[in-house]
Amino acid sequence: MQLAELDLRRGFVILAITAFATSLSMGVQQAILPNFLREEIGMDGAQNGYLVAFRELPGFLLAFVAALLLRLGMARATALALLIMGIGYASFALTHTFTAVVIVAVVGSLGFHSWLQMQYALGLSLARRGEEGSVLGRISSVGFAGRMLGMVSVLLVLLLVGRLADSPDDLQGTVFRVLFIVGGVSAVVAGVAILRFPTAPGDDQARGSARKLTLRREYWLYYLLSFLDGCRMEIYFAFAPFVLVEQFGVKATAITTLLITAGLINWRTAPWIGRLIDRYGERRMLTINYCGHLVVFLGFALAGNVWLLYLFYLGYNFLFTFSIGTTTYLRKIARPHEIPSTLAMGVSWAHVAAVAVPVFGAALWTQLGYQFPFLFGTAFVILSIIFTRKIDIERQRVVEPPVVLASGAADD
Repeated sequence: MQLAELDLRRGFVILAITAFATSLSMGVQQAILPNFLREEIGMDGAQNGYLVAFRELPGFLLAFVAALLLRLGMARATALALLIMGIGYASFALTHTFTAVVIVAVVGSLGFHSWLQMQYALGLSLARRGEEGSVLGRISSVGFAGRMLGMVSVLLVLLLVGRLADSPDDLQGTVFRVLFIVGGVSAVVAGVAILRFPTAPGDDQARGSARKLTLRREYWLYYLLSFLDGCRMEIYFAFAPFVLVEQFGVKATAITTLLITAGLINWRTAPWIGRLIDRYGERRMLTINYCGHLVVFLGFALAGNVWLLYLFYLGYNFLFTFSIGTTTYLRKIARPHEIPSTLAMGVSWAHVAAVAVPVFGAALWTQLGYQFPFLFGTAFVILSIIFTRKIDIERQRVVEPPVVLASGAADD
């Protein structure tokens, strides 16, 4: 069942506000975290790989977390997730050691990964059949606008401190810590806003579906694509920023400028990408997406010019929006009440290799050089291209009773 027209409009506005504030929080953290970890904590690229392995553990456990959170209903579950995320992000202001960074990163990651699948479930509840890509694209566009505002704010603050302070480098750590708190507060504000989201007719049924952790044979291709996406993303986010910061000495202002540019591109192109997915289908658009990722990974491995790396960095961020095609594919084949819990299971599959992949990438970085994690990542991209060609929505749409491969009850 679908929300009424008035509730659809109100729900879209509320979700857009939540996505904007959440993405602003993420934009602030993304702009300053690589330089904070390098210059204030003293970490290198290999250590960041180990940090990512710890940070991604909540994503691996998300299916179990969702079984608890979704009992509250999607809006309340999202609010709680954003509260946890805000606390984690703000707590970076208190860290001075690698161990402390790991602890607060895990807390923030638990909230972030819960939000990651909740936002798609909420967005799909607002979409009519055939308009899934358009709705998610518009929500993504609003999110990118929020992220861009967060990064612009960081850049302005850093430039202002650099101009007014006698020793800006001495103040940089303090500025970073204040910005972490600002980002955390923004996530909490987003959590308050989503509480007004209208209840979908299938929300109660979704709560019941979330009481059991199920692995459905019918959704195997969605799980596999999610797993391969997770492997690729872990390598990129663990190592790409550190290539710029550690290998090429790129400063926080330059990183922030680069991210703002990427945010501007995504803000303008996300609705267009969503419409392309609706028009041409997930198989065609995801194939184009993964071919682009192959170019980016090879570029990071082989290019020795920082300006080329900037271009590949922007390219990856542009391609990131295409990932909504995996979610719209699920919407078109899945039973409606199973979408929230299946999205959570998909995020968990995306993080099955979250511990091993960054650690193995860190070992490659240490033993062979920064290029080799990206060469390793091309294997996952090629597999994504191969399995994307197996998407066939008409044949894979689920209409019969579910076939359960594995399940575990979540008792009260």
